[in-house]
Amino acid sequence: MDTGHPQGTSRMGVDIGGTFTDVAVVDGDGRLHIGKTLTTPRREEEGVVRSIAHSGTEMSDVDVLVHGTTLVINALVERRGAKVALVTTRGFRDIYLMGLSNRPDNFNIFYQRDEPMVPRHLIFEVDERVSPSGQTLTPITDGGVSNLVDELRTAGVEAVAVALLNSYANPAHEEELAVRLADELPGVYITTSSAISQVWREYERTSTAVSNSYVGPVIERYTAAIEASLDSLDFRGSFVFLDSSGGGLSVPSVRRLPIRLLESGPVGGVLGTRDLTRELGIDYAVSFDMGGTTAKGSLIEFGSFDSTELSYPVGYRTGFPVQAPCVDIMEVGAGGGSIAWVDDSGRLRVGPRSAGAEPGPACYGNGGTELTVTDANVYLGRMQPDFFLGSIEIQPELAAGAVERLAQQLDMEPRRLALGVLRLANLSMAEVVRQQTVVRGRDPRGYAMFGFGGAGPMHACEVAVEAGISRVIIPTSPGHFSALGMLQADISFDRASVVDERLDTLDFDSMNAHLRTIGDELAAIVDADAVSSGQPMFEFSLALRYEGQEHTLRVAAPRGDLRIEPMDVAHFREKFEAEHRTRYRHDHPDSAVEVVAVYATARRPLPQVKILPPERTEHIERAERTVHFTNDGGVPAAFVARTTLSVGDTLTGPAVIYEEGSNIVIPPGAVVTVIDRGHLSIDLAGVRF
Repeated sequence: MDTGHPQGTSRMGVDIGGTFTDVAVVDGDGRLHIGKTLTTPRREEEGVVRSIAHSGTEMSDVDVLVHGTTLVINALVERRGAKVALVTTRGFRDIYLMGLSNRPDNFNIFYQRDEPMVPRHLIFEVDERVSPSGQTLTPITDGGVSNLVDELRTAGVEAVAVALLNSYANPAHEEELAVRLADELPGVYITTSSAISQVWREYERTSTAVSNSYVGPVIERYTAAIEASLDSLDFRGSFVFLDSSGGGLSVPSVRRLPIRLLESGPVGGVLGTRDLTRELGIDYAVSFDMGGTTAKGSLIEFGSFDSTELSYPVGYRTGFPVQAPCVDIMEVGAGGGSIAWVDDSGRLRVGPRSAGAEPGPACYGNGGTELTVTDANVYLGRMQPDFFLGSIEIQPELAAGAVERLAQQLDMEPRRLALGVLRLANLSMAEVVRQQTVVRGRDPRGYAMFGFGGAGPMHACEVAVEAGISRVIIPTSPGHFSALGMLQADISFDRASVVDERLDTLDFDSMNAHLRTIGDELAAIVDADAVSSGQPMFEFSLALRYEGQEHTLRVAAPRGDLRIEPMDVAHFREKFEAEHRTRYRHDHPDSAVEVVAVYATARRPLPQVKILPPERTEHIERAERTVHFTNDGGVPAAFVARTTLSVGDTLTGPAVIYEEGSNIVIPPGAVVTVIDRGHLSIDLAGVRF
């Protein structure tokens, strides 16, 4: 296939995390160049420029840059968004505030949801009505729009979310209103709910539109700043962002739909895990991505990952839903920078509060004083302090001070406290793995864990043992694995549309006409976003449920095009019932199956890269230091530079294998084997804690 780029294309992945900003570059010869610096909060483009400089890359040599970021989810979590107003159909002003009226924390008498991003006085109504079938019942009047503009102008809002009832069936009123508001309120960011989601559930769709408008000005400012920074570095290549579903989006699309970057950074690691499972022939895997602020997990089966149309970026218990395509990722507030603290009842807790990049863990020497997970690792001898990052010098004495201060507060022996901090963090991260496997009817004992992220290799083995997994894979350059995974992304865009028919009486002519319409819309989007030539490729899945059920399971079509045939009905029913049995341990073969929605994707490939295996070095001698795994006393462990290992080499723990930006902790009894292309396979069958 002609990609529009010459052979020897150089690609760069940029991943902005809560603590570190990573850059991974593969040049035309397949050599990998990496950069890693602390993230610069609220000036994130500065951290990107520093990390590029750390990698030694000339931007004029880069053809394609794929950018992942946690800016969107951080803006939602930290409430650093715009002053936003909501416009909805008259009579439905309180949909966003009422939510689902559920109470996830039933026995907590102090339970409260997070404050809404739009207070009630900034929710405005407009006279209009569209039926559930898309028929216009009450048109929008000029007078109604003029009054609305006056109210919004008086309120001094920075952004407006337009979410009208039943706009999923006919978006004409939302689109008309958005054009009028943009004309009358220049400089105000405008979102319509139908531009993001065209499926029912008015509360979720409204919440999504609000979230998009809330973060819109943040992303507009950042994209302008990063484009200016890249221009100053003489970058003239193609620039795309990684969206939450694993595809690439152009900068104009990102400015219009920033909420699609919700899981932009973590998705890179899932893409990398998917590709590596295919390369190694591993059918069942769990990705384990532990950074400075959170740990994330995703399920990969037979070279594919699941996606979801509904996620809660701040958490289901207190947060607000986002109805947009997203790789199915679960996360917990446990990372290298997670802070250990004592609650009101005197219990030791770890996270979700994090030291982040400013000031960072105490051992970084940037002013942090509170005990973090990274400080506990340093105190227990699990890091190579004189080989971590060129931009950071680990200071063990500062880590010791943080441990000892909290130990004194708890009247606890310091080493026991440090081990307890790691134990609590590992337990919370193992729960993410259980949620992805056990809760969904999977046996984790048949899965391999792929550990990566800046802190992931330090904890992967112990988390795996806790979750019942006996094999861990640590890829090459695990600290930059998410940025590397981004290099395999393609330009793509997804769209969901309501169907609402029974599977056994599906009108195939109508359904295929509907799929062709969606395909034309998607093709136009990826053509506008494309940085490569060639025809787009399509795929789709159906959201299915038994008649009378509330929620759905998605089943992929048997072919890679936008077409359904009568013979496919048996495929969809069989796959749906198999997944239903796996998840819920029962099925209903006598019940009718409903098609609730169709999810379609158009994809255009970006030029792919081949990465050479890392070069081996001979001159680094192994050291031996004391490492603590239990409170019974330390054990001597070999400290081994990863670059001294060759394919076929084996190593038995305890040991620490270190490389730029990462330390891999091998517990006693674990056996490491260097496999193809320098990846590490760790057998945990002999590990006991």
